[in-house]
Amino acid sequence: MATITERYVIRHLTGTKANQVEEFDYKKYTELTFGRAVTNDLRFDPERDTTVSREHGKIVKEPGRTPVFQVIDNNSRNGIFVNKNRVHGSAVLQPGDEVQLGQGGPVFQFDLNPRPADLMLSTRVVEVPITAKPTSEISLAETQAESEDADQNALPHKVGLGKQTVERMMVTERRKTTRSLLLGAAVVLVSVSALAYLFRDKIGEQKTVIINNKPVVPVTKTDNALSVEQIASANTSKVVFIEFGYKLIYTPTGDDIYHQYMPVRQSNGQVKNVPMYIEAEPGRIEPLLGLKRDVQVGKPIAMAGASGTGFVVSSQGHIMTNRHVAAAWHSYYAFPEDAFPGALLVQGANGWEVSPTPVQPFRWVPAETQFFGKKPMSGKLIEGVNTYLDVTFNKNEQRFPALGKPIVSPKHDVALFRIDLTETLTPVKLKDADKEVAPGQAVTVMGYPGISPDVFVGEYSSDFGNRNPQVVKVPDVTVTPGNIGKILRGQATGKAAAYYSEFGDYYQLTVNATGAGNSGGPVFDREGNVIGIFTAGTSREDATRITFAVPIRYGLELMGRRQVVD
Repeated sequence: MATITERYVIRHLTGTKANQVEEFDYKKYTELTFGRAVTNDLRFDPERDTTVSREHGKIVKEPGRTPVFQVIDNNSRNGIFVNKNRVHGSAVLQPGDEVQLGQGGPVFQFDLNPRPADLMLSTRVVEVPITAKPTSEISLAETQAESEDADQNALPHKVGLGKQTVERMMVTERRKTTRSLLLGAAVVLVSVSALAYLFRDKIGEQKTVIINNKPVVPVTKTDNALSVEQIASANTSKVVFIEFGYKLIYTPTGDDIYHQYMPVRQSNGQVKNVPMYIEAEPGRIEPLLGLKRDVQVGKPIAMAGASGTGFVVSSQGHIMTNRHVAAAWHSYYAFPEDAFPGALLVQGANGWEVSPTPVQPFRWVPAETQFFGKKPMSGKLIEGVNTYLDVTFNKNEQRFPALGKPIVSPKHDVALFRIDLTETLTPVKLKDADKEVAPGQAVTVMGYPGISPDVFVGEYSSDFGNRNPQVVKVPDVTVTPGNIGKILRGQATGKAAAYYSEFGDYYQLTVNATGAGNSGGPVFDREGNVIGIFTAGTSREDATRITFAVPIRYGLELMGRRQVVD
């Protein structure tokens, strides 16, 4: 039976919509337009996605037994790139191809669901541009011949000593040189042995250096360092790919919670749905929430299609990752594009009134909501639940769902959950190195950044009840070496004037080939111990990028221990 495609799938890999997935009815749309204008099917942020034109381009489906897709550039200012190749006018687009809008602009992946068997991904051969000629090997005989020719052309012929005489002189000189070298080596060896005997009590003694009236003992270097390849080989099977989604529910009934919108008639007669917000307290704004069944117009407080990284920390199947991966409602909510500007309800003399000042984008953590409807909450009436939290091991197609609710750290971006397997797992080694870690120290990060090309496996079904071929995404871990760039301390330690960072307690990394999807990945030291959890990154328009990791001590506290796990 032929596969019937139902939806276009657009996976946003970078940009302001990173980690978002948009789907469109395959039968309804013969083309998808994209740009910053509100008339586009794929709308990008008009303020922040500056490389995107208002009417940047479109994806067109050409009819036929096997559909052909074209991406067309509408003479955009910064152009379109398909799989990093510049599009001149138009280009053929295959499911799984990555489209970038302008150099350094947002990237999305074009796909179909389900993907027809005729359009299964095939292996692409990437042409590597040759920037220099390959090095040629020159034979010794050619070199000598060329040298002799050059000497003969440059100098007049001279009559010198005979060949046998010259050979005898060379042998004599070699013997003299060899005797001198042996005699010198013997003298040095005797001298070193004598010095070693005289200072035998001092050799190996560790000296204490006094700095600012405090003794500082130098750290002894170990010889247990592993190469990046050795660290990757030992831990590839322990670093897992995580897919997740969640929703906010009303705990007394289990109903879904929605963000309320209010229909407002515009001056042109059209009705616009305006998102509503409420001032919980002076300076604190929250979305106006309500039950799905009671909200006339609104959108669910939920997310889906997100991914991250985790790693095995126990033989019983415990997985450690970021809190914003395993329990994302404890982190800042990603509002939809039409959530701003909004209308704000404030307490006035006559009760709740609409403020004339529109609400602009702000940060809100769903788990910390204080109001439900127009009333302050008493007790735990709102809770986040994962609609799915699945784990896949490296180069494996089987998904393993999480058991129960994740355990989240109240202090930092760390969470712990468990999966159920019949086999015993081998965990990574955890080490609280907070007192030893120093800027410049080499580290290795492993994970599944979303910007990395996906790997798919197409398989024919052996199920009599479902013979349709399946295309499954198979995670393939990325290994990124780097260094500790800076250590940020999140709180003062004893004295009011002590140095600390308002940013939080993090290791700043010089690990840049990462991104969304790498969150929750392990950060290894040179000996292969996990000393941190990759959590976030920040970048500027000039391509400057830094990343951050949570010290592993927060994960050890969550496990109820602070020691190396065997």
